[in-house]
Amino acid sequence: MRSKTSILLALCAAVVCLAAGSHPVGARQQGAAARTISGEVSAASHRYGVPERLLLAMGYVNTRWETPPPSPYRKGDPEARGTFGVMQLADNPYQHTLRLASRITGISQKRLEQNRAANVMGAAAVLAHYAGKPGPQNINGWRGAVARYGGGEAYAEQVYQTLRQGASTRTSSGERVVVPRTPGARAPQASYAPSAVRADYARARWYGTNGNNFTPANRPHDLRINRIIIHVTQGSWASAINWFKDPNAQVSAHYVIRSKDGYVAQSVREKNIAWHAANWNYNQHSIGIEHEGYINDPKWFTDAMYRSSARLVAHLCRKYHIPIDRKHIIGHNQVPGADHRDPGPYWNWKKYMRYVRHYAGAKRKLVYQQVVDNASGRFQASKNWYYNTWNKAKYGRNYRAARPKAVSDPANFYMKVPVTADYVVYARWPASSSYNSRTPILIRTTSGFEKVVVNQRRHGGRWVKLGTFRMPKGNKRAIKISRWTSGRGWVIADAVMIRRYR
Repeated sequence: MRSKTSILLALCAAVVCLAAGSHPVGARQQGAAARTISGEVSAASHRYGVPERLLLAMGYVNTRWETPPPSPYRKGDPEARGTFGVMQLADNPYQHTLRLASRITGISQKRLEQNRAANVMGAAAVLAHYAGKPGPQNINGWRGAVARYGGGEAYAEQVYQTLRQGASTRTSSGERVVVPRTPGARAPQASYAPSAVRADYARARWYGTNGNNFTPANRPHDLRINRIIIHVTQGSWASAINWFKDPNAQVSAHYVIRSKDGYVAQSVREKNIAWHAANWNYNQHSIGIEHEGYINDPKWFTDAMYRSSARLVAHLCRKYHIPIDRKHIIGHNQVPGADHRDPGPYWNWKKYMRYVRHYAGAKRKLVYQQVVDNASGRFQASKNWYYNTWNKAKYGRNYRAARPKAVSDPANFYMKVPVTADYVVYARWPASSSYNSRTPILIRTTSGFEKVVVNQRRHGGRWVKLGTFRMPKGNKRAIKISRWTSGRGWVIADAVMIRRYR
């Protein structure tokens, strides 16, 4: 009897143990699922009613779902906006989504900063709060809340573009995150990027910045541009655009380049001084280019972004006569006194510089050319400009010569400029030791006449490039050769040429 009882008790105990043991296994499985990004997004969506795909798109835009290093706010620093976690909850003087998330959820700010699941939950809480009750009925109803969360409509544009196109990424832990394609998702109206305002660079789109965040100037006429500085945003493309538009940011860069497709935004005119290098001398003489991403995550540095940036830099080097080398194209980490590390260890300088040299040397298509000779009806000069024919290096059948004198009596070339654009300007003259070594040539540009001084004792009988100038549309006096010079010898007016390339 005792043995039968013992056997029954043992069997009961085994059943109890199996039943009890099954629950921890299931709990562990559920816990593992909850610790995935999809599980965390699902929990946040269920708790606050925010669409899962919207949260997935925001995390993708913000950080590609990789937890970035903390970025405490630092005044005047374009890459320290005070944003935390995969959802970039903000804690700076102008955005307080971190604090708001803590108040709504009851989760401490420290945990919201450091724990991914809490960060996602906090973002969903803030979005639901901004959207109000009752919540939006469709994905497009969340646009206003998304723009407010991200600091501006540029952020909403990037999020909704990601929704329309769909996206996917694989995190460093191996998890694949998919943003489902949502064709009906519409970006907000682009009132922040007026189509009537053209960017300085033909491949860029103008976004602008607040007037508090840059110094007006007239470069390169008052200050030479001799460097290009490469930055990494430590955030999304849109976060940089919106930050530069904040009147309290006190930072800016000239251009911002998007990771996924190399899309180029311009925030500050090239002639003005952007506040990007944390070094006033370098700011005065450089153009700053921000690249979307994080210095510790190489997946942001796409080939599309490298190529787009290199094409822009090649254009700037040609335009401002900047040498294509690592002394003049530098990282933010190379600026004296800077405590930044961008573009960081994963930025492929060798590849990038190879692309820059390629685009700088690539053959461009000639789309317009005009030559005006002194014998043309488009030339005009006073009787003080004498006809000459003896120098065989002349362009046509003759050329004009005048004595130098401090008077306003130029030789004038009237050019037909079909559109306002960048034109390469050339001049040609016969050379002689009796000609002037300091002849002023003035070119009409969108900001007035610009002067180039040439030595007409040299380079005779060939086209001499004077530079690239942005010339205004019109059929008027576009190039002048002046007698007003400190140099000695005859001032020569023979022929000029303009060319536009694409």
